[in-house]
Amino acid sequence: MLRKFLAGYLAAALLLPVCAFAEETTQPPLEVKRPSLKIQFSGYAKSQSFFTQTSGFSPEFVDNPALLEQDENSFNALQRLRLKIKALYKISDETRVSANIHYDHQANFGTFISTGDARISRKQAEDRQFLDLSQTLIENDDTDYQHRLYRASVLLETRYADVEIGRQQIPWGVGHFFTPTDVFNSFNPTQIELEERDGVDALRLRSPAIRGVQGEFIYTPQGRQLHPSRFMGRLSGDFRGYEIGILGGHIKRDNAVGFDFAGNIGDSSVRGELLFRNADTEKDYLKFTVNADYNFPFNLYGLIEYHFNGQGRRDTASYQLDRLVRGDIRELGRNYGAVMLGYDVTALIRLENRLIMNLDDASLFLRPEVQYELSSDLLFTLASQLFLGSNTDEYGRPKNLFFGELTYSF
Repeated sequence: MLRKFLAGYLAAALLLPVCAFAEETTQPPLEVKRPSLKIQFSGYAKSQSFFTQTSGFSPEFVDNPALLEQDENSFNALQRLRLKIKALYKISDETRVSANIHYDHQANFGTFISTGDARISRKQAEDRQFLDLSQTLIENDDTDYQHRLYRASVLLETRYADVEIGRQQIPWGVGHFFTPTDVFNSFNPTQIELEERDGVDALRLRSPAIRGVQGEFIYTPQGRQLHPSRFMGRLSGDFRGYEIGILGGHIKRDNAVGFDFAGNIGDSSVRGELLFRNADTEKDYLKFTVNADYNFPFNLYGLIEYHFNGQGRRDTASYQLDRLVRGDIRELGRNYGAVMLGYDVTALIRLENRLIMNLDDASLFLRPEVQYELSSDLLFTLASQLFLGSNTDEYGRPKNLFFGELTYSF
């Protein structure tokens, strides 16, 4: 009852400023200042539509996937308004409190809503959260309308430590496509909205840097199936021009240790990360990612990445499809190669292509897209997601998807 009251209150309280600030499109985020208080408003409005076909997967038949409708055409139109509010209160020269809130109103229309693929996506998103910070206002076979707190956290900064509590993003991991050490904000490299990272409900403690080394401690309470209790610590600092991080802790009933690094070799940036997990309910496994990128002449950018997934399988007959549908795992195979290419045709038009290859079954994921900056605050994106392989391969099972997106930032 309390959660519903808070959600309803925030809906009324936070939506009102949108109209007042939406016209400040060419200015920095609007600020409201008082002697010790500063408030910033920003956000965006997005319209996105995609067309695809159903895969036949469903959360109701996890142990027997691909038993429902397959290859049926489906369409979805997403409309989202996100208001970002950051309030900063200065208590003293060394102490301040800030609140970070991202509040969404979001509607989906179309036949995709009632498919098994949509139900899987919704269930996985819900299972990754400890608190229910969303409320569905309208729900039927072809309409879904909700409001939610995408981010909602409070940060206390002092000379001794910084403490943040609430739904937040914890940016661990240096990989571009695969991030083994990011045990909090699990990322799917084939998702449509690449910039969207689900936050995690956590307590985060950061120490000040001592001789260039900073400490960080994260705790997440036991929640739903995909939101386990986690106690993780990380030390990071600069060592001979490389940013090095060492981490370890407890994930549910598993022990985990790892490290990451980032630096430069010549004109190229190189990164890597590794995680070893002493698993309780399966075999111990190791995951690691290495990548490098380079800015070539003539506005051409390139990145190459290799990922080893010790939790996966080399044989397609041994793929853990049930765990993939549940959201327990993100990849089925063991060895992956990935490439990203970007080319700025003009200052306003950019072409990009992402490629991921499962090196075990040779299936491919491709994402070509074009971005056109219509104005300083209006971005148009046209893209497709192409899956190439046999029906037993990892990237042969999903269906091709085509989408267009218009984002207006304020």
